[in-house]
Amino acid sequence: MSESLNLFRLQKLDTEIDQTKARLNEIERALSDDRRLTSAKKKYEKAQQVTKDVRINLRQIEDKVEAQRIKRKTTQASLFSGKIKNPKELQDLQMESEALQRYILQLEDEQLETMIAFESAEENLTAAEQNLKQINGLIIEENAALVGEKTKLKEDLSKLLRERDAVIQAIPHKNQALYNLLRERNRGVAVTNVSDGDCSICGQAITPGDLQAIRGSNTLVFCPSCGRILYEG
Repeated sequence: MSESLNLFRLQKLDTEIDQTKARLNEIERALSDDRRLTSAKKKYEKAQQVTKDVRINLRQIEDKVEAQRIKRKTTQASLFSGKIKNPKELQDLQMESEALQRYILQLEDEQLETMIAFESAEENLTAAEQNLKQINGLIIEENAALVGEKTKLKEDLSKLLRERDAVIQAIPHKNQALYNLLRERNRGVAVTNVSDGDCSICGQAITPGDLQAIRGSNTLVFCPSCGRILYEG
């Protein structure tokens, strides 16, 4: 078996190993990425707080309205009890009653606005809760698929590494060193195939003499342009 063929087989395995490892890293990042869930939780917690604050405000206004109604009822009772004869006192009670009524109407307007705000806050809270549940369910589903893929890729990687160990045994150490150097220089690709007489990576035309050398001997032939080891098969 020619040296270029052994190196080409090693290159194919290393390319698959690199791709498998890259995908495993992507999966690990995806599994550890909780930004969507964190964002949904924050929105839900914010909606909870807004709803709580508006509910408290609404209760406070309701208490104020009730207190002012009781106060006006007491004023009205004094006004019409017949016990007070002094015109000035009666006039003051009448004015107080009217002022209380105006304040009650003002509070009731605020109460109505707050009730509307509370309904809106509850709707937003419901939507935020549904969104949180949906995202959580989606992430669980996605992660289950990713974990399954991760398991399969690890099995594939283990098989590829065993195949690589078997192939590399047949390659002399000096060629292993050369291969590793070219891989480092050429973004992971040290060996490339010849396609239609050209280097399949850079497109450089390979001379008939070099093609003959690739086919007929164990001598390594390099692309004159990109410097990679050439293989034809």
